Amino acid sequence: MSTAQVFGYAIVGLGTQIVEVEATISNGLPQLDLVGISDRRSKQIRAKVRSAIVQSGYKMPDRRIIVNLAPSDIDKEHAGFDLPVALSILLASHQIDRSRFLNIHAMGDLSLTGWIKPAPGQALAVISSQGRGETLVVGDGVNWGALIDTPCLITATTLSDFKSDLRPKVEAAKVSPCSPARATELIDDIKGQSGAKRALAIAALGRHHLLLSGPPGSGKTMLARRLIGLLEPLNREQVIELNCIASLQGTNHFRLNLPRPFREVHHSTSAAALIGGGNPPKPGEITKAHHGILFLDELPEFSHQVLNQLRQPMESGTIEIHRAHHHLQYPAQFQLVAAMNPCPCGWLGSARPCSCLGDAISRYQRKVSGPIKDRIDLQVSVPAVKPEHLLEDFKKLPVTEPEGQTEHERLRSTLERARRFRDHRQSLDDRPLPQQLQSEALAFMTDAANRLQLSGRSIQKVVSIGRTIADLGLARHVTPQHLIEALSLRPN
Repeated sequence: MSTAQVFGYAIVGLGTQIVEVEATISNGLPQLDLVGISDRRSKQIRAKVRSAIVQSGYKMPDRRIIVNLAPSDIDKEHAGFDLPVALSILLASHQIDRSRFLNIHAMGDLSLTGWIKPAPGQALAVISSQGRGETLVVGDGVNWGALIDTPCLITATTLSDFKSDLRPKVEAAKVSPCSPARATELIDDIKGQSGAKRALAIAALGRHHLLLSGPPGSGKTMLARRLIGLLEPLNREQVIELNCIASLQGTNHFRLNLPRPFREVHHSTSAAALIGGGNPPKPGEITKAHHGILFLDELPEFSHQVLNQLRQPMESGTIEIHRAHHHLQYPAQFQLVAAMNPCPCGWLGSARPCSCLGDAISRYQRKVSGPIKDRIDLQVSVPAVKPEHLLEDFKKLPVTEPEGQTEHERLRSTLERARRFRDHRQSLDDRPLPQQLQSEALAFMTDAANRLQLSGRSIQKVVSIGRTIADLGLARHVTPQHLIEALSLRPN
């Protein structure tokens, strides 16, 4: 009997767990058995490994082969175990020099002809192995060194490459600044709506959740889509994290210039698609919107059960999925932007008459529960735009050269100055926000909280919004005027 051991990686949430892949070859009828993995995945691996070994110029041993994947109680439902299973068989049958592959880790999806393709979640395995100094073999074709150091990473194109002496490609990480992509959807496209644009700037600076309410065609969706171009660029750690999330979805090409994600979710979306789940478990829309924007249009049309799934992740920035065989945690630091009409017909409060009955309006607005509304920082009315404002561009002569900064550029410059001011202020005073309020602002906030019967969460959010408004105006201290504007942005 001959044995060999290779290590693979199981994907657990946004992390990895090492799996021992041990192969034994003994006398007996020729067959290949895999234990410690589901029958469905075992059948797929057996077929691909047999074909890949033969097509790569090796010989499939004509004895009994048993491959054990341990521990057996963790999920192994991804294609990354094809390569470690094949390598363990080739090492056990002495078709590959064992001395060159001691304590080797591997992850890859094999084709029937022996080509090694990236497996979903491979970026997580690369980052985990290089952080622990483990030698990892993966498929070639991905520039991993663009973001992380890879001193122990071996790349191979096909299974036949293991006949030669493979060595890690040592290269320093080539990290370049992650500059934001040039925005194609500009604030200049939106006519009027000065109040909504002000709220957009506050939301962009403070990463506040935003609810836009107004009649159809008032520009709610346009405003939501333009918020992404006002957010600050991603830093290196955020880029790596987003690449790892993309890797779970099968995208294994590291990108430096990733934009912040903008996920627009339809109101027919299920709870599992929104928060994650399935078998094997996959991240949902709130994880795909991590460090970006989750846009829910027609908010009252979402199922009450689906919307309430957002309560915990909106507070914690993570989502925990508990199932009979799984307990996973995914990141979910998204910025919620929602849009809704004020009534079923949509025209309440506009120039057009509303055709809804009184009970219908209250029932429609109650579809969004109080706890969800309480978690949304900014709740802004977006009125209908007058036709003369929409058509005013047709009266202007065409301009061949730009005259000064556009409105979008001016707003971005204002936000960049505010972020620098905020960072400098936080370096001087890192006390909790309520402790930063001076006596006059604290007295005003106490009186307002008592008169309006604000919840503890509402008080915290009003103070946070007031601090953002002060930063936007480059003010060192929060004044009652800042708090008055903050209260006006939370009418509920």
